[in-house]
Amino acid sequence: MTRPALLLWLCLAACAADHSVQGRSYELHAPKGDDPATALPLIILNHGYGANGPLQDLVFPFSKRIDEKRFLYALPSGTLDADFKRFWNATDACCNFGDLPVDDVGFFRALIADIKAQHAVGKVFVIGHSNGAFMALRLACEASDVIDGVAEVSGSAWNDFTRCPDGRKIPILLIHGTADQTIFYDGKVTPGVVGAYPSVHETGKRYARRAGCTGDWHETGTADFVGDATAETHQEVIDCATPIELWSVEGAGHVPAFNAAWTAAVIDWLEGKAP
Repeated sequence: MTRPALLLWLCLAACAADHSVQGRSYELHAPKGDDPATALPLIILNHGYGANGPLQDLVFPFSKRIDEKRFLYALPSGTLDADFKRFWNATDACCNFGDLPVDDVGFFRALIADIKAQHAVGKVFVIGHSNGAFMALRLACEASDVIDGVAEVSGSAWNDFTRCPDGRKIPILLIHGTADQTIFYDGKVTPGVVGAYPSVHETGKRYARRAGCTGDWHETGTADFVGDATAETHQEVIDCATPIELWSVEGAGHVPAFNAAWTAAVIDWLEGKAP
């Protein structure tokens, strides 16, 4: 058995979810010594297509920061499709390939409400990868009244951005490998084609325009989040009252090999930029 297959088997066998909402189970973790009456930030991790919540945490282990950063941590899982792969109904590009009638915006609203019924909650953040990143960006459009910031890796937004209604403006952190061959850094922009999506730079500009900003991208510095001696992660930001930022991971593919500093940096960014 290959290592990824073994990890998946172990996760499916041992990662039993302890909560449910709308008939779907999810895991909820709290730091040691937690008092449910004391408000903590909530981080929700959205998995990629074909994965599940606990498996995504093996790839992006935010769970290792729970005690240090002191936050609630939710690991929901999407709906099974005809190929027995879990998906989020995010945009026409990704990844409800069977066109199933799934209201995932409603699910996340119910998830947040269910967690708030169990524990005092401060700011709410959504982090997503791939299909989960598409979903996180959709929530920034349609559920910004209940979330305070989004960080997405290897995703994109609606190509038809009129489907992103006006609403509360929240910080958005875009993270993308420049060599991603699954969700292209430069987008898939054939006009009129179902499944098209904008480039990472255009995605950020659209959210910036939605927030009333007129500025363009400009460089702000570099950082190393893939564990070598080169500062290959290029950090850019729109000059905007609502933070819209991009970390371009030079030469990385769809699942960048982030080092341990990356999870802390993402949490710090969200908590530091939230309104």
